Amino acid sequence: MSSVNDVNEETLRTLVDARALAQTVLSLYLDLDPAQFATAPARATEIDSLLGGAHREIESGERPHGERQDLRAALARAREIFGGAQEWAQGARAVALFLSESTDLERLLRLAHPVRAGFVISDAPFIAPLTEPASAGRVCVALADERFARILRGSAQRLTEAVSFGDPVHGRHKQGGWSQARYQRSQVEDAEAHLRHVARTLHDLLRVAPYDRLLIACTGPLWPRVLAKLHADVRALLHPDRLSLDVGDASAEDVVEAAGAALAEEQRAREDALLGELRERHARDGDGRAAVGLGPVLGALVERRVGALLYDTGLQAGGVVCPRCRWMGTEGERCPVDGAPFRRVRASSRTPCRRLLASPPRSSRCESGPSSAPSAESRRRSASEACFRRRAGRVVTGQLRL
Repeated sequence: MSSVNDVNEETLRTLVDARALAQTVLSLYLDLDPAQFATAPARATEIDSLLGGAHREIESGERPHGERQDLRAALARAREIFGGAQEWAQGARAVALFLSESTDLERLLRLAHPVRAGFVISDAPFIAPLTEPASAGRVCVALADERFARILRGSAQRLTEAVSFGDPVHGRHKQGGWSQARYQRSQVEDAEAHLRHVARTLHDLLRVAPYDRLLIACTGPLWPRVLAKLHADVRALLHPDRLSLDVGDASAEDVVEAAGAALAEEQRAREDALLGELRERHARDGDGRAAVGLGPVLGALVERRVGALLYDTGLQAGGVVCPRCRWMGTEGERCPVDGAPFRRVRASSRTPCRRLLASPPRSSRCESGPSSAPSAESRRRSASEACFRRRAGRVVTGQLRL
């Protein structure tokens, strides 16, 4: 049975236009993966966990009394919707619910693709999981000063604004005396609360719509203050270099250019380090920790010993593939695992890697007990899984993990 999808262009336009004057919009995402949440009790447990987390955030977060009251009302309404007969779960892989008392927003959408359960509190609905496929390579860029923040998401080639907000921070005061000192302390406290808001939002986004790399643009003096407030899970994804962009003036194209340059430099450094390690290991004759050439690398892939793979984009080579278990090599007549006749192929270096990534394992992991030797069928399955489970690029040289 096909999954239901309530998301269309008109719905997205409506949500994009829905913006509150304060942080009173509650966005909730509920995972309905049938493998985990097929029954009503399982869904009830997930709902309790989701709404419990939102409740703790609403009550503990630094926010004005009016915002807190609006969010409490939105959360109460969410409990009513999710606590009903749950017709909304039929035919859906996930559900998104957007609520705001101040703007009379109430929208429940059934989704055809799974999403992580989570919530986001902002001045607008958080719609990134509605428009983004669940794929790797996601980039998040945050631009922040002491008053405003913009967060963009996407890839190194294309970024779109996902969240933007500002927090009330007192302006400068020059009257002197004790009142000026108190005013300046209040200004610093307001700015610190804003930076905590930025850090909290980045953590919320990571939970709901995960990203793989985070870059932050801010002034030099602000950089250590922002880093100090990031959650450990967010900090682990942070690019070490600060971007120099103005939160108010930078366009999406400016952000893409700056982020792309930083990520490209990081990728070059990673490749240089891998090449250096490969040369060092290969120079140690016979230590078995590096393989060079198509044949040795394919053998290492089948044996599940590859830790990193490097390649020449122009490689064209012939070889053989087992039609049963997908064992690959450069020559031969029959598969050494199951004895099936090889099929000869002539393709670019992409071909074996596409097979490794695209073909699912034919069985779960096979393990033999201490008193039993693995059967021929177990060996065949293990070999096929060894290929299927490797994440690989194109092959010319390989670095092995022992």
